Amino acid sequence: MTIGKIVGLRAQNKLATRRELSRFGVELFLKQGFANTTIEQIVQPLGIARRTFFRYFNTKEDLVFAWYEDLTPDLVDALKSRPQEEKPFTAVCEALTSLLELYDANPDWVLAMMRLLKETPSLIGSEFEKRIVWERALVLALIQREGKRTMSPLKAGIVVSTALAAFTAALNEWYENGGDAKLRPIVAKAFSMARDL
Repeated sequence: MTIGKIVGLRAQNKLATRRELSRFGVELFLKQGFANTTIEQIVQPLGIARRTFFRYFNTKEDLVFAWYEDLTPDLVDALKSRPQEEKPFTAVCEALTSLLELYDANPDWVLAMMRLLKETPSLIGSEFEKRIVWERALVLALIQREGKRTMSPLKAGIVVSTALAAFTAALNEWYENGGDAKLRPIVAKAFSMARDL
């Protein structure tokens, strides 16, 4: 086995362990609450040492948002793959809309995750921090897509932050109404309202 294959295998194993910790931890958070779940309860059933947890995550909060980081490359790819003739705001909105595949696959999970985030004070600040990761990645991708002469960092920041604000407002509207309505039309309406401002 070559050194490259060994390094590749290690990276795959680390990623698999990280995802397993995140998946199992989130399941416990949703079942028994964030504050009531200890790191020991997450690692012991998986046969992982407590200190190993901290090789993957700095805090329990980081574990909740691992999916944010995992989705960032997909979000950037979704923006880069939009038709070149599409206006920047529309392209960013469509890239964000691609995230609704998670909702389509399991709306109950999305609602439960939103409840966890809204009802856990220590997660509220972390959610804003992680959203900034998306914002920065999308701004850079939009500048690359449009070219620096057409899209300044200021303009890209305004386009992306406006689209993200509309997307977040739509999710909040859906959640506040109990998650009973279809989410996609609410998101589409929010983007339309932002476009008309």
